[in-house]
Amino acid sequence: MRTDWYWIRQGCIAQDPGRYSGRLDLPTLPPGAVVARRLASRLPNGAVWISSPAQRARASVRALNETANAIHVDDFADQDLGLWAGRRRAEVHKANPQIDWSQPSLVQPEGGESFGDVIERVAGAIQRLTLHYPDRPLIVVTHAPVIRAALVLALDLPEENGHLLDVAPFSLTHLSWEGPDDMEADAADRQGVWRMHHANLTMG
Repeated sequence: MRTDWYWIRQGCIAQDPGRYSGRLDLPTLPPGAVVARRLASRLPNGAVWISSPAQRARASVRALNETANAIHVDDFADQDLGLWAGRRRAEVHKANPQIDWSQPSLVQPEGGESFGDVIERVAGAIQRLTLHYPDRPLIVVTHAPVIRAALVLALDLPEENGHLLDVAPFSLTHLSWEGPDDMEADAADRQGVWRMHHANLTMG
């Protein structure tokens, strides 16, 4: 069994980059016509379209394929930043001097989830959808932390290195998994083999 995962980051958020966004459903900037056409040309026909439940992810799906009937998967939602969402980064950093900001992947936002929490839910969703759609290509339009989590899982990287992975708006990351047809759900051991075909591929 082989499953190809095509991960696309949502469009750029129309917000001051100095603020945390988290799960705030803010508007996004659409891709230019050339970017949309080039990105669409790299996607397989007959794929299952999946998106984060956020409106900004759904809008990005429509910008790429108006006829796609994307399935909304809660486990592919953006990282929950809790009380930090909408606040200025500088303000949050100043109010929390006890936090080691040099390791953002290990930080637990107040009332939110850590990057490790994101990895855990993304891992469960990947396994579940791989079993549900055997040998089908899957196109997922989602958010940077989710795609970083997928890369950490596929490449077996330490979670503290997740923040080092660049994921640009409307970039494409293509991963594939190949393994036994009788893969066990919730197996403790790593099953099959992951390959990275490209990551953070931009179309500009």
